[in-house]
Amino acid sequence: MTANDKRGPDPGYAAAGDLLRVLSVFLIGWFHIWQQSWLSPALAAGGHYIDLTPWVRTGYMLVDLMLVLSGFLAYLPYANHAERSPREFYLRRALRILPSYWFCLIIMLVIAVTSPDFRDPWRLVKDLLAHLGFVHDLWGFSYNASRLNAVLWTLAVEVQFYLLLPALAPVFRKHPLITWGVMTGAGLSFMFLWTLPMADTTLFVNRLPNMLVVYANGMMAAHLYAALAGMKERRWLIALAGTLVCIASAWGVAAIMREQSHAAGYDMIRLGQLRWRWLLSLCGAGFLLGGSLSFRPVRLAMSNPFVRFLSGISYNFYIWHQWLAVKLKEWRIPAYTSPENPNVAGEMPWQLHYTLLCFAAAMVVAAAITYLVEKPCARLGRKRLLGR
Repeated sequence: MTANDKRGPDPGYAAAGDLLRVLSVFLIGWFHIWQQSWLSPALAAGGHYIDLTPWVRTGYMLVDLMLVLSGFLAYLPYANHAERSPREFYLRRALRILPSYWFCLIIMLVIAVTSPDFRDPWRLVKDLLAHLGFVHDLWGFSYNASRLNAVLWTLAVEVQFYLLLPALAPVFRKHPLITWGVMTGAGLSFMFLWTLPMADTTLFVNRLPNMLVVYANGMMAAHLYAALAGMKERRWLIALAGTLVCIASAWGVAAIMREQSHAAGYDMIRLGQLRWRWLLSLCGAGFLLGGSLSFRPVRLAMSNPFVRFLSGISYNFYIWHQWLAVKLKEWRIPAYTSPENPNVAGEMPWQLHYTLLCFAAAMVVAAAITYLVEKPCARLGRKRLLGR
């Protein structure tokens, strides 16, 4: 972000990305914690009643916005003609992802093997191999029935996309509209002609082909941002338009989530995810593009030291929050008086204390792993493998 706002934002840095990552990851976390607590996210204050239920109950949809951001950030160097060689791109992505990912797999493997109900070592071996190969979203035993960590499926989709990007990005830069159209058309075709007619979409709703529309919107937003961020002329007009696009896009995301909150049952929820995916990701891309082009005070609100800190630990927060929530409840921390399922009994103040503890524990664990595992390993890897 430049000191003189007349020059506009840095074309290589998108301020709205920090806030989008924080909002997406922590609302996903709130959804998973709510699944365990059933604490109604509503508040009465000053004669006003604020009910966040529709957005907390549909927090799972914001995984798509995480992937929009991933497509945006991965393509942005190409849009700025500052791409690295495929080798360096893959090494940097590996150093960003693998330390925390492998650390999680090791912990989950130890817990699975030492669990009293451990009965099928071959299934666990297959589960681990699928995770190590980042294809664990392709089979039920390693996707929705994994003994490791259910939220890791997103890393499979991400890595599969990263494998394509060095070949895809130069084509996108040269022919942005055509490539965006092909990706969008392929994604929508797979979505509506293949996945939606299925009797059971469980194993297909989050496959990479269905996510092509998400990545396409993120890449197009990055392409436009690189072109507009460096423009010195009509900076005020660009900032005004960006601010309005950002507000409209945020409203669009909120409206889609509210509509999706009416879906009942896992089948209808998955169908809703698919039907809203393109429009939701388009709104997410608009938020990224518009917010990062907006006026400097808006950009500062979206990317300041506090937001950047939360953004920096969000990866590990995402990895660990659900597992911690399940385990804290299983360990009866905090203690509850109901024989079981205090959420069903509506036991207060347990629901509130448990929710706050889940967030606090996930934050502490995320910060610890980020600064004790992820960052030191990344620094060492860059020094050894990249010489920097």
